[in-house]
Amino acid sequence: MFLKGERVGKYEIIDAIGNGGFGAVYLAIDTWLQQKVALKVPHQQSEEFFELVKEARLQASLNHKNIVRLLTVERIDGVFFMVMEYIDGETLESIIKRKGRLPVYKALVYFEQILDGVNFAHKKNVLHRDLRSSNIMIDKEDNVKITDFGTSRILQTQQYASTKIGTPPYMAPEQFDGRATFASDIYSVGCIFYEMVTGAPPIIDNNPYKIKERVLRREIKSLSSLNADITPELNRIIMKMLEPQVEKRYKEVEEILYHLKIYLKDGERKEFVDKIRERIKVNETPGVRTFCWNCKREIPPFSKVCPFCGVEQ
Repeated sequence: MFLKGERVGKYEIIDAIGNGGFGAVYLAIDTWLQQKVALKVPHQQSEEFFELVKEARLQASLNHKNIVRLLTVERIDGVFFMVMEYIDGETLESIIKRKGRLPVYKALVYFEQILDGVNFAHKKNVLHRDLRSSNIMIDKEDNVKITDFGTSRILQTQQYASTKIGTPPYMAPEQFDGRATFASDIYSVGCIFYEMVTGAPPIIDNNPYKIKERVLRREIKSLSSLNADITPELNRIIMKMLEPQVEKRYKEVEEILYHLKIYLKDGERKEFVDKIRERIKVNETPGVRTFCWNCKREIPPFSKVCPFCGVEQ
């Protein structure tokens, strides 16, 4: 739609940097501020203005360090576009393709940031629906930036989004039936971690519906069986995120972050733990600690299942 060197209002087009189902993305210079920006141009320009600004209004509510920022929207010569923060970096997908797999400690750094951004979106009642490694940008300082909220929906009165949207290897089984929930985003983030430490999502198949069938048949291999650096505790957390039955999966991102806090509390990554501890406010009685009757390790209050040994409490 735009050409290299073209001037659109105060924006000078440098190059095309992406093209997807929702629209095209261009790298441009804001000639007034002399800074790089990304222009996101929807393919459907004939839609009513309310439909065009729907994603922009949703994105505008997500002001978080791990989510790409919307700077403004424009309509110039009949062309509507969003002006986004430009991320100088590369996608997590390209990093994985180049390196094959990531060290577990590095995957955990990205994982925590992805969870943090998704948690913020969920607190705003925003369901992403298409979380995948190609929608995760990593900037030059190793910061995560979640992109592409073009398929997102706000869940308020209804309990799930009813449209079949997503990328099959990262879709929870219920998404194939058009019943995406916040737990579906959690499944997708679990797939991303799995990909980071193994080199590929849990299930890949040319037939999207075979992916659903194979997940329901529990063909996802244990993460620790594919990567010897994955401890039993971390394996349980990720495999619970990938639970086929939505009622057995984590319901809230904060619960995952809290279990990670316990898993990492040995001081190996104290700074990481302290950040989570500040962020997660657990409703527990001061001075009262809960321990698993089987393995004797400290567990979150009111846990029905120990996150370490898997035994019911």
